[in-house]
Amino acid sequence: MIRILAWLLIASGGVVLGFNAYQWWGQINIAIDDPKLAMAISDDWTDRSEEPALSKVTVPGTKKGPEPVSGQRIGELAIPRLGAILPIVQGTDDEALKKGVGLYQGYGTVKPDHTGHVVLSGHRDTVFRKVGELKKGDRLYVNYNGYIYTYQIRKTWITDAEDRTVIVPINRPVLSLTTCYPFDYLGSAPDRYIIRAELIEIKKNA
Repeated sequence: MIRILAWLLIASGGVVLGFNAYQWWGQINIAIDDPKLAMAISDDWTDRSEEPALSKVTVPGTKKGPEPVSGQRIGELAIPRLGAILPIVQGTDDEALKKGVGLYQGYGTVKPDHTGHVVLSGHRDTVFRKVGELKKGDRLYVNYNGYIYTYQIRKTWITDAEDRTVIVPINRPVLSLTTCYPFDYLGSAPDRYIIRAELIEIKKNA
């Protein structure tokens, strides 16, 4: 009887492990690892020299439609330095983050077509597994609602998971990428890795 129980436990553990691996593999593959396509978004993505930041977002008004539901795809984040194009989805709950990079919506944050603080969050072991390789001066491209918003990284830092000073109102166009840290930590990571970038260009998506 004990032997049967042991085999049942091993079998059920194998099923759970297999299911988790299947989910993880599916989440990794939502990112498009296509360096050629990612690099085609701009001619100057390799330039790390500091560009002046824009003080506000100015784009023509767009027709207001229904608010996207959580997990709905609303744009793309292109990171040529990593050769990646990542889907941006509405919201940052667990289900949304399984589908891509989540656009945080709450106190102190805005959408890319508004002046203020845009916050994008992602899992460290799927869509954001390589963001630790990014450096000051690297460019991030947000394709949203018919426009491409170019941000340049100004700084990166590590902070406690409970730090409430990261997601705050900012009166100029900035972008923060947030993910758990350390990147190779097993389980619920204690810290957060933050990338802060400033808006340097807006152009119509061709």
